[in-house]
Amino acid sequence: MSNIEEFKKLYNFEFEEIKAKDYKEIERKYLASYKEGKEKGFTPVFLVLDDVLLEKFELDMEDENTDNIMDIVKSNLEKYKNINAVEFLKKSQDENTEDYFTEKDYKFDNKEKYNLELSTLFDYEGNFKDNVILVKVPIKNPYEVLGYFGMGGYNDCPLPAEQIAVAKYWYEKYGAVPAVITYDEIEFYVEKPVQTFEEAKKLAVEHYAFCYDIVDQCYGTFEKLADGLYKNIQWYFWWD
Repeated sequence: MSNIEEFKKLYNFEFEEIKAKDYKEIERKYLASYKEGKEKGFTPVFLVLDDVLLEKFELDMEDENTDNIMDIVKSNLEKYKNINAVEFLKKSQDENTEDYFTEKDYKFDNKEKYNLELSTLFDYEGNFKDNVILVKVPIKNPYEVLGYFGMGGYNDCPLPAEQIAVAKYWYEKYGAVPAVITYDEIEFYVEKPVQTFEEAKKLAVEHYAFCYDIVDQCYGTFEKLADGLYKNIQWYFWWD
């Protein structure tokens, strides 16, 4: 049975399998679906249905002794309401960071970054991945999609309920919505990107608290992360 058929056994949502040639095609597809979702009351999200993500769904159901994935979803959506996102991020900052910015003469890139590449959907050679679907989740709060397709809880990745709480905080502040979910990555589309370097620096610290690997294995420094966030409509997280 294909991974997409396995997904259909778990979730009764409208979706379509996606094939694309380049980033621009994906950008057009997502933004059109996001606009439609605002009008019709659903949230679109790309899923990369590899074996690991599907296994995570199955393991979660085993742990909770249920054969209905919506029981897991319901639990995630209840738990996040008791999590204070600011306190959660501050606790991670206090425990794991000291001096954030050390390159005093760093020159920030002042250009606006208005391309939505969603590179997680492509492999390292630029080829579109297999088993990609665009799901129309029947919810109006975009951040809650992270509770429907729960990844995390490993490799220092926050649990789904923690992810939702933080995503809600960022949605209210920046209009950030989860656009792609894989077993170890989340990409956000950002409607209101940060417009000052100082705010980009503060946001970089929050991103590090949420995902240490974004500095440790991706950008390398807080300065480069803040530079990547400044005026950028796309955020990327990866837990290795």
